[in-house]
Formats: sequence, C-alpha cells, structure tokens
Amino acid sequence: MPRIPYQNPAQGTSAIGDAIRQRRGARGLTPLDQSLLNAPEIAASLLMDGTRSSGRFAPRTACPTTSGSSWCVASLPSRRCTIANPRFSSRSFASLLATPLRLSGSVNHAHVGTDAGLTPQQLTVIRDLYTPMPTPASPAPLSAYQAAALRFADASTYNVTVPQSRIDDLKQHLKDDQQLLEATAVVATYNMVSRLLVTLDVGDMGTVSVPLPETEQAEHEVEVEEGVRLFVKVAKRDGSSPWLVFVNSLMTNQTMWDGVLPRLSKKYNLLTFDQRGHGKASSSSVPPQPCTLEILANDVATILSKLSIPTPIHAIIGVSQGGATALAFAQHHSPLFARLIACDTQATSPAANSKAWDERIALARSRSSMVPLADVTVPRWFPSGAASELNKGGRREFFIHDMVASTPIEGFAAGAAALQGYDVAPGLADKLKGKEVLLVAGERDGALPGVLRGLKENLEQDGVDCRFEVVPGCGHLPMVDGAEAWLDIVEEFLA
Repeated sequence: MPRIPYQNPAQGTSAIGDAIRQRRGARGLTPLDQSLLNAPEIAASLLMDGTRSSGRFAPRTACPTTSGSSWCVASLPSRRCTIANPRFSSRSFASLLATPLRLSGSVNHAHVGTDAGLTPQQLTVIRDLYTPMPTPASPAPLSAYQAAALRFADASTYNVTVPQSRIDDLKQHLKDDQQLLEATAVVATYNMVSRLLVTLDVGDMGTVSVPLPETEQAEHEVEVEEGVRLFVKVAKRDGSSPWLVFVNSLMTNQTMWDGVLPRLSKKYNLLTFDQRGHGKASSSSVPPQPCTLEILANDVATILSKLSIPTPIHAIIGVSQGGATALAFAQHHSPLFARLIACDTQATSPAANSKAWDERIALARSRSSMVPLADVTVPRWFPSGAASELNKGGRREFFIHDMVASTPIEGFAAGAAALQGYDVAPGLADKLKGKEVLLVAGERDGALPGVLRGLKENLEQDGVDCRFEVVPGCGHLPMVDGAEAWLDIVEEFLA
C-alpha cells in the first residue's frame, strides 16, 4: 500500500496543484501527482517543466518512425525500464523506448505500445525479461530499429553503462547525436520515476504484474475458509485452452512464476495464487492454525471450485512446498487434474526437517524480521556454480530475496508447519495411475535430484507414467534461474 498519504488540495488552495490539474485535464490529479504534492516544490520541478517531465517525458524532436507509425522508438525504453524495475516493468522508448511495465508503470504503459502499433507478439517480447532479446541482425518479431532500441534500454536500465556496440546499433537508425541524447534521457527519466513509484508504492500497485498479451486477466480474493482469503490471478486465452495451475514455494508469492508465464500464456489459460500467509492478501490469509499439506491442497480445490475452472485441469505445477502440495493434491483430489509437475520437492519430509524449520522460525521471530532468513535462504536456493549467484548481483536472486524478506513472519511460521513431519508417499501411486507425471530438479539443488530420481523409480515400479528431468546448472528454483531450460522440459511434457 502507499507509504505516504496522497495530497489532493481543493481547487484554489494550491497554485501548483491547480497547475497540475490544468495540465492533466479531465484525468485530474494522478496518484503520482498526489504523492509528489507532499513536497510541492518537488512536484513543480518534476511535473511542470513544459513537456519535459517525469510525469510525461517527451523529446522535443521526434525519433525516426517505423512503418509509417508516429510512435517514437522512445516509447519502447519507457516500457522496458518499467518492466525491468520491480515496479515499472517494461522494455520500451516511448513504444520501443516504451517498455511494458510490470507494476503501475507496466500496466499503465501497455496501452501506449498498443496505441502506437505494437502487436501482441511484440509486446510479449518486450515484457519477457528472461528470454534472450532479439538482435538487430535477427529482430523478429520486432524491427531492427525496435530491437536496437530495446537492447539499448535494457542495458541502460540494468547495467547503467551501455556497451558501445548497443549505442552503435541504435545510432544506425537515428538522425544525429541530439536524438541519441534524447533516447538516453527518456530511459534515464523513466528509470528515475520507476524508483520513486516502487519505493513509495504509488497507486498501490506493488504486486501488480505486467499484463500478458492476448489474454483476459482477472484478480480475485477467494475465501478458502471462514476469515481466510487468498489472492488469485487468472490469465485466460479462451474457453478452449487447457488450464495450468501453479503452486509456489514457501516464503514466495505468485510472482515467482513471472519468468515463465509469458511463454506458457501463448497456449494455456493460467492460474496463480498466493498461498496462506503470503503475498498480496497476507493480512487476511494467515490461518488461525498451522498449515498441513492437506489444507494447502484443499485450498487449490476450493479455488478451482469457486472460480468455476473446468476440471480436470490440464496440469498442476508446484515447486518446493508447492511441489509437495501438488503431490498432496493428487492424494486428495485426483479427479481434478490430468498431469502433475512436481519440482525440487520430496514425498516424505526428512527426519531433521522439523528441527530445521523450528530454528528458522525462531530466527525470524527473534529478529522481528524475515531479512536474516532471506540472507541465509537465497544463497542456498541459488548455490555457488548455479546459473547465477547472489554474491554476483544476479537480478533474479534479488527478486527472490525481496520476496522472502517481505513475507509476514507469522504467515511463514504457519506455512512452514506443513513441511514438518509430512508423508504423502503411502498410496500416492494408486492416485497417480492414469495420470502423466513429471518430476523436475535443479542440477545443483543438493540431494533433491537423487531423491526425485528415486521417487520416479518407485512410482514407475507401481505402474505410474512418470518422467524425471534435471535442469542443468540450476538450484532450488529452476523456473527462476533457468527459465528457458525449465520451459523446454515442461512444454514438451505438456504438449
């Protein structure tokens, strides 16, 4: 929620407020305006400098157009800057420089690209932070100019120092150095604003993800038991596309799947949700009693029922605690799915688990913060030698670190109880017969590759159609640090 109050001075009581209103027209004061009006001088300096402002930055000279369209590749970077930052998530120059924003920026700017002529396929590329970007030499579905602008905005946003090769690629499509300066200023300005929006959570959009092109998206709060409501998001292509349901790891929320959803959304309807005590509805989702895997599995069934999702769904996909929940879902709700993917999990908790989770809960409570737990957990999830490492500044690790650190302590404690002393192995094979099962592990996720290989062998001996795959170079969350390799495995299985 917003971290400072909005200021909405009455007409005639604030010269700066009145001037901003006049500039905004029928829209009136935006959440950004009302936040900045806590310091009117800052609002004036940022919002009232003609057409050059953080509220609406527009270069005085137009960048070259593409295919006769009037949008400036400047719209692309704005979208990329917003997507690449936790709040502003997009790869864009106003359309090229107008990156698809992931939070308020991403959501608010997606229409800029559409209005400027970007296709759904191009928007998908712009919002996808995990797939390697198109190059000017092989730009499809972008143009060479768009690809150059996107790569320029991405480098400026993530690395600050832009490689000379990316500047040279972009300059091939620009008229002069003034346009290069303006392109750079567009990216820098959107990055500045995105950081302000993220820090102050302007517009209460801190958990909003970038829209998935060509899908109808909806958000719900589903009451799974009296007083316990879970935040659910649905991205629906059409009534005939198969449904996939995703179940998160403990100490994360549904945004952990953001790196794989764009590609999967091209063929499937998608449902993600925040488990009890986690995510957007965490204040109303901390259960009155400790969780069990059966309770968590029942939550999935309740969500499907209350949202009228057709069953059997094509697949339930879970990782870590979510993988164990998927196995428990098979135990208790076998008719509701056709395929199951369980990643980096096990069917029976090790004997030492109970004590380990007690110690982790005690650490968080003793420090009144989840940050110390995030500090020790994330390097374990992304071990040395994995695809990327926390101590090397990997973006994905920091994304997960922030997620763990922001988990409510009591939500974590209630959820961790489900991992203490569970066993879903007895009778599991009988429930999985007639289903298709895929077990996946990150190569560097400790003992879990061996554990899941053993589970696969046991299930096969009992007549279950089961596969096991390893994602090379990855740790505990291969859909995060090895999204493309994970997708290659998963999409083949789902087809």
